Amino acid sequence: MTKAENYRILDQEEVAPQHFRMKIKAPIIAAQAQAGQFVHVLPRSAFIFDPLLRRAFSILKADDGAIDILYRVEGRGTSLLSSLKAGDSINLLGPLGQNFEPLYNSSLLVGGGVGVPPMAMLASTRNESQDTRAIIGARTKADLICLEDFGNYGVPVDIATDDGSRGYKGRVTDLLEMQLRARSDTKPRVYACGPLPMLRAVAKLCREYSVEAQVSLEENLPCGVGVCNGCVVPIVTAERDYDRFRRICIQGPVMWASEVDWEQYESAC
Repeated sequence: MTKAENYRILDQEEVAPQHFRMKIKAPIIAAQAQAGQFVHVLPRSAFIFDPLLRRAFSILKADDGAIDILYRVEGRGTSLLSSLKAGDSINLLGPLGQNFEPLYNSSLLVGGGVGVPPMAMLASTRNESQDTRAIIGARTKADLICLEDFGNYGVPVDIATDDGSRGYKGRVTDLLEMQLRARSDTKPRVYACGPLPMLRAVAKLCREYSVEAQVSLEENLPCGVGVCNGCVVPIVTAERDYDRFRRICIQGPVMWASEVDWEQYESAC
């Protein structure tokens, strides 16, 4: 099993209002990490017990012996993380979870909010022969993240904002449907990460257009290693009753959209 270790923070900056990007010197994790996997972060000293639980964050970048994570401050744990600075120590467990399948010849990467970072890491695996496009969304233009990353990887980006302050005014799924309609002959594969309603809409669109989709499910992961069963998702493809649920932390967070029972999953949340 992956072992929790203390690592040194190389840099941390606020890249959007209440959104922080942290670079951590973690050679072992960086050497193994793949797009879609996450790290489990202890947002405190190992000798203090508040807050008790770790937080799961998708890996945004892994190279040169370091990893980047990007998170939004939403509570006590992430507030504590945002106070850390270069040179401080942080305890990580990872990389954890299942990763995305390799990019297809024609791929659409759909990210909403803090679901954008794993899409950026997946974009980093693109080769020049692959037709890859990102579709990302945020509340306003100030909340957009990872645009520079996609640019560095040569991946064009379509933008949707709720208020129309940049790009298309509306939802990323509106832009996704436009792309699926325009690419009906090529049948792209869709990769997505974001809020549950967005992922459910992505799954519905992909089913209607008969294209494959992989989704990374955003969920609280109390233990991160499959012990507590606090992150289960209902599955429609199970042959036996006791296989009706999967643990997102070890059997996800990446799953095929067609496997998830979206109606039951969303009603339980």
